[in-house]
Amino acid sequence: MKWHTLLYFGESAAKQRVKIVHDLEHKKVNFGVFVIILSVNGKDLFDIIPGYMLQKEIYWDAPILGVAVTKEEAYEVCEKMILDVHARTGGYDVRSYFQ
Repeated sequence: MKWHTLLYFGESAAKQRVKIVHDLEHKKVNFGVFVIILSVNGKDLFDIIPGYMLQKEIYWDAPILGVAVTKEEAYEVCEKMILDVHARTGGYDVRSYFQ
């Protein structure tokens, strides 16, 4: 499991940051956590997946960009990430920014 250096947490996830990171790193099933990664298909910006899906081989090399405790919070985190990319670069090349 890889963590991106610019890791984002949703507001609720930030309150449980240590426990969430510990559980994910130790592959404990946590149905209340969603992780945000760059889309594995290369066409979309992000994939929002339940934390337990990180055990699937397709996600092993994908760095985690964000963590949320609900799908709605994950959407908010994605929005924040896109706005931060625009603020820092003046553009919306999210994939290049996070690679």
